[in-house]
Amino acid sequence: MKLAILSLTFIAGSTWGPMAWGQIAQSHPEYCGLPNGANPPLPDVSATVDGNGHAVLYLGQGTTGIPLRGSIEQIAEVCPLSNGLLAVFGDYGGTEVFIVDPAKKALVDSFDAYHPVISPNQRWIAFVKMYPLHGVEGSDQYMLYDLAKSASENRPDGNAKDTTDVGRMIFPPGHENFPGSNTNLPKSQQHLGGTRIHWAPDSRAIAFEDRTAEGPGMVLVTLDDNGTPSAFRHEITPAEMCGRDIPSGDSINWRLMRAELGPDGTRGAGGIVLDIDRSGGAGCVPHTWELQGADFNPAKTEANVRPTHTFGAIRDGRVVIPPKEK
Repeated sequence: MKLAILSLTFIAGSTWGPMAWGQIAQSHPEYCGLPNGANPPLPDVSATVDGNGHAVLYLGQGTTGIPLRGSIEQIAEVCPLSNGLLAVFGDYGGTEVFIVDPAKKALVDSFDAYHPVISPNQRWIAFVKMYPLHGVEGSDQYMLYDLAKSASENRPDGNAKDTTDVGRMIFPPGHENFPGSNTNLPKSQQHLGGTRIHWAPDSRAIAFEDRTAEGPGMVLVTLDDNGTPSAFRHEITPAEMCGRDIPSGDSINWRLMRAELGPDGTRGAGGIVLDIDRSGGAGCVPHTWELQGADFNPAKTEANVRPTHTFGAIRDGRVVIPPKEK
């Protein structure tokens, strides 16, 4: 994809490395959630990112910048919102999401995410909760950030400085948002997607790929006016993945490229396009595959509850040691 990089020059502006001026790539238009993946007009902004990944956003020709928390490699996308705010996305392996108020020249909020996508009505940001890529076994938990609420209102414990435990859990059902809620889970509760989130045009539903120990599936989450979710799942058959009947035992590699949901956001999905890679003797082919509302069943509820004790935590001056299992 061609990058539209603004006046990108390198200057010696950091003790630890070069500083990139104007490093705004606009390389991820899907973050903005516009129809057909369109890239919005870039506002009159520029940025610096120093060798440590610390970024500063500049508005217009102003010389006073807005420091952005976190550590990023570049600003990948800037999305103007209808309420006057800017959603700024910085890449670093994951994605740092910054909510900026240009009128007040202030950073309103920031948090870490995988695969963030703004809803078409610009009320929500759907994303996968961040987990480390190394050292733990992570699981995909899907969250909803409410752009109509404050930073503290978007945290389950009101801690606006928390950049990881952010938003409302919308999938899997039964999971809660707490520190470590998406790491080292039992195999029966592990979910992997790896593809972007797809919004319905009316912002009342999202769809995404879900892979579990029981097999692959498509998930559809519908939302009411307050963002309260109802989750549904369709188990994908080998023929649906491959585009044709295949011999039993043949391996299949496939990847969801695009999902188009019905315009009314009801329980249905249409025009789901899969990119199927040939593997073994399966002879899979790229194809278009359509699901209807009746193809989905309520998603299984999983009990993933915040632990009462956390080993190693300090409480009342003592290290907390959980009780032995009986």
